[in-house]
Amino acid sequence: MALEEAVSKPKDTTTKQQVADYLRKHPDFFRDHPELFEIMTPPAVDHGGNVIDLRHHMVGKLQTGIQSLKSKYEGLITSSRDNMSTLHQVHEAAIALIRAPGLEQLLERIIMDLPALFGVDIVRLGIESDAGEFYESKFGEQNASGVAFLEQGLIDKAMGKDKAILLCSDTTKQFIYGFEQIFSDCSGIIESCALLRMRLPSSQRGVMLAFGVRIKNHFHEGQGTEMLSFLAQIVEHRLDECLNDSGIAQLI
Repeated sequence: MALEEAVSKPKDTTTKQQVADYLRKHPDFFRDHPELFEIMTPPAVDHGGNVIDLRHHMVGKLQTGIQSLKSKYEGLITSSRDNMSTLHQVHEAAIALIRAPGLEQLLERIIMDLPALFGVDIVRLGIESDAGEFYESKFGEQNASGVAFLEQGLIDKAMGKDKAILLCSDTTKQFIYGFEQIFSDCSGIIESCALLRMRLPSSQRGVMLAFGVRIKNHFHEGQGTEMLSFLAQIVEHRLDECLNDSGIAQLI
């Protein structure tokens, strides 16, 4: 006997008659397993002529409806889990940002800590400033996160004037103005991104917090944005405060 035959799984030899006999001996089987009615095909009755078996069609329609509701329920559970995960991530991030004693520590926590907390590859803090004409931002392969100067008005063009958060599931299919500038030196590897608009209270300067990942559909329009909006407000307040305290606000 060949080794393959010796370890092969036995074939299912159960016959239709055996199944029928089993059900006759166990009349309570479907009472204990009602979920099977969702996938069973009801028998059609031939009434002859052009008479349609409405019962058959009604049962089939009910089964389709049940499967649709089940899919929606599973999707709701998945969405709820994603939102709970985001809640925990934002909570941890907010605490870290609030506790930052100064500008240097704040930027370090945004650039170094947020990628790990949110499970993203790159975090960019973009600041609209004319300083971008004089300072060229360079990022390495090992640490592509950092601070980038953006041209004035870029955030409005990228997100629209009324949009606070933009979630892009596939950057190869959705055009984002200034994408190469926002994710300079790594725009080619970003497949999905989230852009958060901010405005510094004291100077009304436009600021953007950008998350980038290497896989499609990490961010998508179906995700809740309330917690991301809360995170943006924390960053906005602390950045404005630290820039003013350090005196750098006047230099950019």
